[in-house]
Amino acid sequence: MVLHPLFHWSPAHRRPGIVRRGLRISSRPTCDSIRWSRICASLSPSHAWVHSAAIAGERGSEWDLWMIQLAPSDEVHVQPMYGNVIGEIRIHNDIPKSRLWHVGTRTVPLRGRRW
Repeated sequence: MVLHPLFHWSPAHRRPGIVRRGLRISSRPTCDSIRWSRICASLSPSHAWVHSAAIAGERGSEWDLWMIQLAPSDEVHVQPMYGNVIGEIRIHNDIPKSRLWHVGTRTVPLRGRRW
């Protein structure tokens, strides 16, 4: 199975650290209270948004979208699917900055639906 590219949203205030060190599995969690040893990603920016900022984003906060280029050495786990839709993909290792691309920034809506 080929999974390229993947997408990950993170709060914009984390951008300097991501630009410096990449995505790290040891970082403080943004969508949970537990430090899991994984990076969560999705096949599309919209699916990634629903699994991250739409749930955990404070209204008015800015979030960055990162595109992830996987490598053969990455430990990738595709979560169980419902029908033909892959919901979440978990990467159980750090992603170096050389395999990330900052796509853009989005603000969590102040009113109405978050997505």
